[in-house]
Amino acid sequence: MPPASPPSVLDWALAVSPVVLLLALVLWGRLSMLVNAGLTVLYAVALAVLVFGAGGLTVAVGLGKGAWVGVWILYVIGPALLMHHLATRIGMTSLGRALGRLLPTRTENVLLLAWVLPSFIQGVSGFGTPIAVAAPLLVALGVGVVRAVALPLVGYHWAVGFGSMGSSFYMGSLTAHLDAADTHEYAVAASVLLGLNCLVGGVLVALMTGGLKALRESWLTLVVVGLSMALTQAGVAQVEPGIAALCGGAAGIAAVFVLRALRGVRARSRADRMPVGHTVGGLASGPAAGVDAPLEPDGSDERSRAWAAAVPYALLAVVALAVYLPPGLRAWAKTHLLLGPSFPRTTTGQGVANPASAPYNPIALLGHPGTFLLVASLLSVLVWRLRGRWPKRSWGPVAVAALKQFRKSSVSVLLLASVAGVLVDSGMVTTVAQGAAAATGSAYPAIAPLVGALGSFITGSTTSSNALFSALQVQVADLVGAPRAVLLAGQLAGGNIGNSLAPVVMVLGLTAVGGDRSATGRVLRATLLPAAVLMAVTVTTTVALDLLL
Repeated sequence: MPPASPPSVLDWALAVSPVVLLLALVLWGRLSMLVNAGLTVLYAVALAVLVFGAGGLTVAVGLGKGAWVGVWILYVIGPALLMHHLATRIGMTSLGRALGRLLPTRTENVLLLAWVLPSFIQGVSGFGTPIAVAAPLLVALGVGVVRAVALPLVGYHWAVGFGSMGSSFYMGSLTAHLDAADTHEYAVAASVLLGLNCLVGGVLVALMTGGLKALRESWLTLVVVGLSMALTQAGVAQVEPGIAALCGGAAGIAAVFVLRALRGVRARSRADRMPVGHTVGGLASGPAAGVDAPLEPDGSDERSRAWAAAVPYALLAVVALAVYLPPGLRAWAKTHLLLGPSFPRTTTGQGVANPASAPYNPIALLGHPGTFLLVASLLSVLVWRLRGRWPKRSWGPVAVAALKQFRKSSVSVLLLASVAGVLVDSGMVTTVAQGAAAATGSAYPAIAPLVGALGSFITGSTTSSNALFSALQVQVADLVGAPRAVLLAGQLAGGNIGNSLAPVVMVLGLTAVGGDRSATGRVLRATLLPAAVLMAVTVTTTVALDLLL
């Protein structure tokens, strides 16, 4: 357990300094992500030993826990890279062009890939999968590498709270020891915050894509699709929070196709009233004007390649839903074939005690996103072979390309995760949170989202942030007289925002599109302002809910 007394200002400043160092190095952008992570690890270890009283065993266990979390993440990155290179081999460019014409404007199609689709994927499959899927599709659409990573980080962040079948939400409720009534209030408050961030996130993606002009041309999609996702999530969260983000994302995809169908009907109606040869929106009128136009001169083959490249992503949804939707099968998959190390109990000179764990953060081989990605990739090859679309000797080039990218990111991911392990087990993370609570008192509801963001920025996971801080949020709520549900909802929403700024998640996205890891700083700079807007909305709404409830 952490020490009961509030930390001194010096201890608080030292505890937060590794995060400041990492953020400064990434924003500076002169060093590689590998060097940034390595320097931060060394500095964190030195602080843990010299200031926070962590012995050799505590540091070693913290590094080991962090490295294992890195392995957990790499099991997402590897299969995601395999899927990306398989789809590229078959026709990713064709799929990008096809998706680029699904809706009338480029901005709306970017919204589909950076806002709607990854939100649906997040509802089913956890850490890193949405960015690993969405970023390559955006590149295929013609979006630059840095923006292809930054856009979905902003766009799908809202779905993380109830995503992965509610893992982050339930981590918060379980570690805070909420009863059924409190859990329901938590779900309601969280759905308000996350619903607002869904709408704001869509607006920010449009602005990042093309400024006010993009916002004007996509307002109808933003309103219809955004409200469909936010309201569906809010309604489902009151019944079963575990599928709220999944249903919200599915409602968004359904709304996209409804809009497309309605626009197609209007386009055909207008074309029927025009004489042949007249133009409608710059397209010649006639029986097929503006509807199902060929993607290329050989449009049939182009469509065929696009459908073939979409097979892995469709199978990913099918496999994940097949495992996660049936409650019995989901529980069985999460509790069988577990792979994870055991770690002993450790303590520090300042009274922080970390319990023994066996196994620690295990990989559920039958319920892990990496397994879903791998199975979907292998099934896709089978489908392509049956359809005569898998060229001979294709495995070699695909494997070489995927392994080359995997090697580039693996050490950086392990080091970044190791930073989190040291900060947590040495007590630095809790010191920062306790200091913020002690300094703000009754104004703490405005700080609660920032605490959540800190946890997920360090760990790259809202679930881990909730594991660290949910109990603390409840303790502070009782001390300052704030509603538990509101502070926990602020923690959850803030964690989602911090997740969109986490360097480890950015490295994953850049790796998926073959980007240089040194571009992490550029991605961070691209997401900082949108994240600040989202945080301002979250803080304001959290304070308002505190006053109202």
